[in-house]
Amino acid sequence: MSEIDQLALTSCEGELRGQRHRTQVLIVGGGPVGLALSIELGWRGIHSILVDRRDGLIPLPKMNGVSARTMEFCRRWGISDAVRDAGWPQDYPVRMVYATSVRGHEFFRYDRGTATNRQQSNNTPEHFQRCPQTWFDPLLREHSKRMSTNTLRYHTKLERFKDLGAQVEGEVIDLLSGTYQTIEADFMVACDGGKSGVRSQLGIATDGNALLSREVNVYFECSDVYAGCEERRAVMTWLVGRSGVWGAVSSIDGRALWRLWLTNMPEDFDAEDFDARRAVRDALGADVEFKVTGVLAWDRQQLVARKFSKGRVFLCGDAVHSLTPTGGFGMNTGIQDAVDLGWKLAASLNGWGGAYLLESYEQERRPVAVRNVDEATHTFSLISSLPAFECLSDEDQQGLDARRKMGEILRNEQFKREFQNEGIVLGYRYDPSPICIPESSVPAPDFVMSYHQTARPGSRAPHAWLSEGRSIIDLFGRGFVLLDFAQSKTTVDALVSAAKTRKVPLEVVHIGPSHQDLYETRLVLVRPDGHVAWRGESLPGDAMKLIDQVRGAIDQQIAISVPEVYNAPPLKVSIR
Repeated sequence: MSEIDQLALTSCEGELRGQRHRTQVLIVGGGPVGLALSIELGWRGIHSILVDRRDGLIPLPKMNGVSARTMEFCRRWGISDAVRDAGWPQDYPVRMVYATSVRGHEFFRYDRGTATNRQQSNNTPEHFQRCPQTWFDPLLREHSKRMSTNTLRYHTKLERFKDLGAQVEGEVIDLLSGTYQTIEADFMVACDGGKSGVRSQLGIATDGNALLSREVNVYFECSDVYAGCEERRAVMTWLVGRSGVWGAVSSIDGRALWRLWLTNMPEDFDAEDFDARRAVRDALGADVEFKVTGVLAWDRQQLVARKFSKGRVFLCGDAVHSLTPTGGFGMNTGIQDAVDLGWKLAASLNGWGGAYLLESYEQERRPVAVRNVDEATHTFSLISSLPAFECLSDEDQQGLDARRKMGEILRNEQFKREFQNEGIVLGYRYDPSPICIPESSVPAPDFVMSYHQTARPGSRAPHAWLSEGRSIIDLFGRGFVLLDFAQSKTTVDALVSAAKTRKVPLEVVHIGPSHQDLYETRLVLVRPDGHVAWRGESLPGDAMKLIDQVRGAIDQQIAISVPEVYNAPPLKVSIR
């Protein structure tokens, strides 16, 4: 390149880099967690710009399930009905089958009815909802776009960023036009996935196991998977062969879109040379017409970042925790991150969040990440530890005996924890937490498969119906809510005055004694994210101190115990 050409290029780049934009929060990554964060912030009146290098389309969905807790957040945002109506057939059986192939020998099934006949939970106004990423992401995107506070910019890549102390500057490039722009923001949040470039630039390491196993997903279209054997229809069929579990077939849309997952691929696996059609034929166990639409290789991991933030830059979702999809905790854990961080960013930007409020994000969310990551690995280990029966597919008596034995093993209640995990979904809690007032009561057991509602500080505030279609949970979100369960209204002027002085949004709601047994005390203070901050029979003597602690204005030296080394190799579970 000549000197003149070089000068011309330099001049051109200078012009391209000249545009500057200002926002309150810069979000990097437009997957479901980044979109959820933009909605949570926008719902609170906070302006954000979201950038994503991709086009926003989801050709190969990784996620299928929206947990009941995520549905509660969707309920808050006003889109829970849209998620339910996205397209999953309400009469499709929620059934898990274990077999040698989809049409092969079946040795166990776990039926949970259909969406039309499931019973209402006593613990939540919502349900788990099957809604693949191909539907869920566009729902989030369109809802975010309708908010005047939000700007979504696809085909836009974050090239570099600087934390200047008082703000963050991110330099982005429009990949279609080649133009550079600088975005100035009060805070930046990276929701840029397991290979987070932002986390790497911050120098934040992860703990755990980066390679539990090599996997591959094969996506295919087929309308005849269960033709002639409708009774075998399932949301997932686990494939078990002579050497144990080798994969699973799951329905994406309840009609004609499917995902075949294959596990323990060889170290030299090459997706380009992989015979995907043969794999699908083996999985279906029948010669039916189908079309392979995509192949995605991926690594099963068990990782948690050592830090969730640095300065004015925060990390959410897969950027801080990469976990096996068994149990469906990945995206849902990330959306919990977004909600926890969202209200704290809004409080800080609106002037009432204390100096230590944002520090509590990592203190609260990192223990939950470790818990969920390890549980996902444990659940996968249960499945992967199924014994090998050489004669499992044989037609003789030995084969019959082997399949009967496999069925007996799968009847163990522990194998239901992949699908029956309300304790993980609703039971996560923030205790100890620097912004929750501790108490001496004994915490409820932290079970995986079952959940006992509790209003102990740090826990998700319990659900109860106030009227037809209206839950106590519907009261929470905008600011703090003080629930009064006394027969007649309690005098809480001191707390109201303290909140007003600190500009903390607070609403007092007199519920009456009908649900006091559930909440166990007369007064319960609930945070904007729906977790209990404090409870008591009467207000403490210093109401201002209470408000200052729950808004993060008091430096609480609380030791948060989180293991630095996780159960890195898959657990070997004895199930014989």
